[in-house]
Amino acid sequence: MTTTSKQNKIFKVIAVIALLWNLMGLFMFLASSFMKETMAESYTAAEMELQNALPSWYYIFFGTATIVGVLASITMLMRKKVTVMLFLISLIAVLVTQGYWLFGVNAMEVMGNEAAIMPMVVIIISIFLYFYNKGAKQIGLLHS
Repeated sequence: MTTTSKQNKIFKVIAVIALLWNLMGLFMFLASSFMKETMAESYTAAEMELQNALPSWYYIFFGTATIVGVLASITMLMRKKVTVMLFLISLIAVLVTQGYWLFGVNAMEVMGNEAAIMPMVVIIISIFLYFYNKGAKQIGLLHS
């Protein structure tokens, strides 16, 4: 098996995982934006108060991060160069939303230190996807 063949297989696996990851993020966006009553069943009153206090711009950035992330994953599967720009836009939106969650609200006071785990995972994966695709573009795995 050649190096290029291995790179292609790894690239495809990462692209599929990226799509699944971003679809989960999109579901979380839709649930937190449009299904708050359903979410209220699994949250404490303090956690729901925290969710309800998030400003509308937060949801704009959250939606941007997830919708553009899904589009980036689809273009990654199609091996398009635009993937890098889309993952950059998604990353910026992720940094805004997760940064606000970590430092702009009292999430850790309400939910404990666990409130920081998922935002950090989201940030790390977003950074990885951007730089992985930037490298993939440089070695020719992304084209047209």
